[in-house]
Parts: sequence; structure tokens; C-alpha cells
Amino acid sequence: MRLVALYKINQTGQLHLLVTAESIHELFQRKMALERILEYDEEMRKAFIEDKVRLKKGLNRLNQQQMKKVSLEASINKQIGSMSQKRKKRQTILKEIRSKKSYELAALDSFKKSAKALDQTIESLSAKLKQGNQDKKSSFSAFKGLLKMPVRGKITRFFGTYKNNKFNVANFCSGIDIRANRGEPVAAVCDGKIIYSSWFKGYGNMIIIDHGSSYYTLYAHLEEVLMAKGAEIKTGEVIATVGDTGSLTGPNLHFEVRHHGKPVDPLEWLETG
Repeated sequence: MRLVALYKINQTGQLHLLVTAESIHELFQRKMALERILEYDEEMRKAFIEDKVRLKKGLNRLNQQQMKKVSLEASINKQIGSMSQKRKKRQTILKEIRSKKSYELAALDSFKKSAKALDQTIESLSAKLKQGNQDKKSSFSAFKGLLKMPVRGKITRFFGTYKNNKFNVANFCSGIDIRANRGEPVAAVCDGKIIYSSWFKGYGNMIIIDHGSSYYTLYAHLEEVLMAKGAEIKTGEVIATVGDTGSLTGPNLHFEVRHHGKPVDPLEWLETG
């Protein structure tokens, strides 16, 4: 009804509405009614504007929240991607570690088998020398504690049982390992005859010298072998150069002293002072 009335007022005009009043009383009533309508409309207009402003602010807040949500989702997705990459990288590293551990354990096991094969080889060589009456008497035992170091370098592993802390396994070193530069000359520690000069699994290029009276010295991980089997050697004569053939620890000389095929501590024979 109010909309119809307003429509009629707009059609006839506010002044016409007042002029057509039949009395002063009706005029004042119409005027007051019209003012109330206008006042109410103004309040409604202001309320509408305020609602519009509030709605706009609400929309802005919603847009900001939406933008924050999108940004947060992007950040979470980025973190998930980073975590996924780190997980894959960690899995790759663990796989490499397991593979390396497996390889190193296999290498240690292979070295143990090679050491056992070396024992058998030396026993066989010793038996052949005895059968051929080639095990001559010598003064090698007289040089105990007086033999010169076979190479210039630093001893990194000593004779005897040692524990591999990395894998918690015990090993036995039948000689000493001397770290030295690749190509460093290796000298015979005493007169003798070469009874082995070739490759040996786990030891690389290797020379064994017979010094008589069932004493032998062994030189392994050689780069170049300069003397062949059967050669007569003098004390201090260069027989090879340092290398890393068959070595798991880089260039070094593995040196052993054996009596009747059994390894003894080389430091008891070398002049290390």
C-alpha cells in the first residue's frame, strides 16, 4: 500500500497533495505523515548505505581470507613437496648406505677368505722349498729388531686382532700397513730370493721373499713389480713401488714377516726408533 501511495504522490506531486487538503487539520496531518514517510525513508536510505558499507567490508574480509587461504594452501603444498623430496632423498641416501655397507661387508669377508688363501699359499710354497731342500740356513734371525723399514711412510695398522667399529666385527691383521705416496720405492729388508711375484686376490700385486730358515717377508698392494720370481735380492734393493692394488684404504704397503708360514709381529723385527 505504501508503494502505491508513494507512486501516487510522485504522479501528482507533494504540493498538490497538500493543496487538496479539505481543512487545516487534514493539511497538518498530511504534512506530518509525509514528513514521517520522508524521515523513515531517509533512515532506511542511511541504513541501506550502512549495510552496503558493512557488506563491502565483509566482502573485502572474505576476499582477504580467501587470499590468505590460497596462500596458506600454496605454502602447505610447498612444504609437502619439500618434505616429499627430503623423504625421497633420505630414502636414496639410506639405500646408498645399505648398499655401501653391504659392499664393505662383502669386501671384508672377501679379504678374510683371501688371508686364508694366502696362508695356504705360503704353506704350500714352504713345503715345496723343503721338498727341494731349498730352505737354506740363514742369519735372518740375527737381524731381529735391526731391519730397516721397507718404505718411507707412516704405520696406520698394526699386527694383531683389531675391531672394525663401523660394522662391529673383529679382524686380524697379519702384518702392518704403511701409508705412503703412490710410486714410493719399496726395498727388501734382507737378502733373499723371490718365490712369488704376481697378483694375489685381496692383496693386489704382491712379492714374497724367502730369507732361509723358513723366514719370509711379504710386500703387497704394489703399483709396479720390478723383480720377477726367482730373482736373488740384496738388502735395501728396490723391488717395487707403492700402490693401492687390492687395497680398500688407498696407497699403502702391506708388509708381513712370517716364520714357518705363520705371521709374526713385524715391529719386533724392524728398527723403528
